[in-house]
Amino acid sequence: MSGSFQRARSAEQRELRRSAILAAARELLDERRVADVSLNELARRAGLAKSNVLRYFESREAVLLEIYDQEFGAWLDALEPAMGAVETDDIEAIAGALARTVAARPLLCELSASAPGVLEHNLSAAVAVAYKLAASAHAVRLGRIVASRIELTPAARLGLAAAANLGIGGTWAATRPSAGMAAAYDLHPALRIYRFGFEPSLREYFATVLTGLRQREPRVGVDADGLDEIARAIGAAGDG
Repeated sequence: MSGSFQRARSAEQRELRRSAILAAARELLDERRVADVSLNELARRAGLAKSNVLRYFESREAVLLEIYDQEFGAWLDALEPAMGAVETDDIEAIAGALARTVAARPLLCELSASAPGVLEHNLSAAVAVAYKLAASAHAVRLGRIVASRIELTPAARLGLAAAANLGIGGTWAATRPSAGMAAAYDLHPALRIYRFGFEPSLREYFATVLTGLRQREPRVGVDADGLDEIARAIGAAGDG
């Protein structure tokens, strides 16, 4: 395919090429960790030269960030009906719905764990801005979904979104021990208390966060109204 590559001439053709590259990246992520997905391997899987991949995405990280954005949106799509079945003010049930729907999306978890240290590097300002604007819109939506079942101030909604990003990636990394660490747990049974399950650990994390947000107003640098404005700007851009 790379030998007969022809540049896409229309917006539809460009979108088809981008979709093919994203599909190839998803295939690779089904087989290996984020750190093991290279641009060269991605190009081979997509049937393109690396230079042709770079016509549509400026870097490997830009490809993976787009998938991360898609996965986060798909999680919120699943969370909304799950949260609708939860009793109002039941923190345990709310935390359970959050953890359960996250655990059903391991790719989201893997990308979340890699976002700060890997995916957010090697980006131009334009790609970084688009990524952060989309993340801001997700933060607003997440806060609204959870606030439908538990009263949260605007600052608490933003605090929950920030905590979710930290908790999903951090808990995923903490519950994926290296081969050596897993072997250590097997050799010394007393150490097995450090072998945590992902979903129950994340449920406890969300329950603790929600309990804290009900008791203390977060001190954050951006108010939720500002994020609402960002979300409206993104929606207007999409409509145009």
